[in-house]
Amino acid sequence: MNVRLIIQKGFVAAVAALTLSSCDMMTEDLSDCPTGLYVNFVYDYNIQRADMFKDHVGGLTLYVYDESDRLVTQRTVSGSELQRYGFNIHFTEQELAPDHKYRLQAIALQKDWQTALGTPGAKYRKTEMTAGSNRSTLAVKLDRNDATPYHEVSASAPLDTLWHTLTTLQADNENFPAATKYHLRSDGTASTNGVETVTVVSGEPTYATVSLIRDTNHLNLSLREIDNPEQVNHEDYDVTIIDDNPDVDYENNVIAPNDTVVYRPYAQWTAVVESDGVTTADYSAHYDLMFNRLRYNTTTQKNAVLCIRKRATGEVVALFNLPYILCQGRMAYEINNYQPQEYLDREYDYRLELWLKNQRWQEGAYLAVCVHELAWAYRIQYVAL
Repeated sequence: MNVRLIIQKGFVAAVAALTLSSCDMMTEDLSDCPTGLYVNFVYDYNIQRADMFKDHVGGLTLYVYDESDRLVTQRTVSGSELQRYGFNIHFTEQELAPDHKYRLQAIALQKDWQTALGTPGAKYRKTEMTAGSNRSTLAVKLDRNDATPYHEVSASAPLDTLWHTLTTLQADNENFPAATKYHLRSDGTASTNGVETVTVVSGEPTYATVSLIRDTNHLNLSLREIDNPEQVNHEDYDVTIIDDNPDVDYENNVIAPNDTVVYRPYAQWTAVVESDGVTTADYSAHYDLMFNRLRYNTTTQKNAVLCIRKRATGEVVALFNLPYILCQGRMAYEINNYQPQEYLDREYDYRLELWLKNQRWQEGAYLAVCVHELAWAYRIQYVAL
């Protein structure tokens, strides 16, 4: 009994010593006792419903605002650090005072910001923010040529890809970002698991996730001719997207909805598949365009327009309400019941196949909206009324 009592007393003393050592460690080495705010990121608001942040984003700036929407601190990260699993940005209690509420906001590109500014083509330019700047002053603007009639966006190279903040989520820990549950209802309101602010808890770690929405889209248009397929050539047509969405504010809303811009193809070519004696030759003109986020308007506001003209005469061959046409692809995902705007925000890589009749969009012509991943297409037939 005496031996057992001595052992028990020794064990209790050892535990007490370890406890005291652990408490001392909290004031010296925080590696095992994390405190402050840990922020990680997801880009899972896409049609694949998978987190693609690690594979897509190459440069990111995170802004932290106080309850008065004044900038407290910011952090910019780029390169390989963003590609590692478990990546997060850590703010200590000295940087963000505990027991205060903070609002998080992130802007991201496919490249580092400075690298992107050195590449050809139109650039995204964000407001330079300093400590104390109001959140409402943050904006991202896309270069365009204001000397041209419709403020053309340079098509000398593809646009870099821009992401904006969708919402902020409360995360369980630093290694497992919270999943985005964001769904637009038919009345335009959102059902979401997001939070407005994050409260940093004193003496223990606080985890948050910033969920991103992609603002930059890609469209491949294939153009064919039903009656005279061999006459198709990409040089015969001018393809443009006309919209009013070059600049967005801190909430990702369009700043000047009457500022019309024109997007032109950054690549175009003609493909010819020769006849092999069994199948006929196939001729098709292709156009690759990149453009900013589309909005699906049901009010008097105008939607983006896809315009195809004969280059020699300027004659309009076809004119389409682009958001309306593209969001027909949501029927391929009926199980998710996407509303038009949610589908347009989740999808980012579109494909259209236009079959002209005697080089015009007229009776007998048709348009196919294609979804790559599902080998799915929706055919829209021209009907004269």
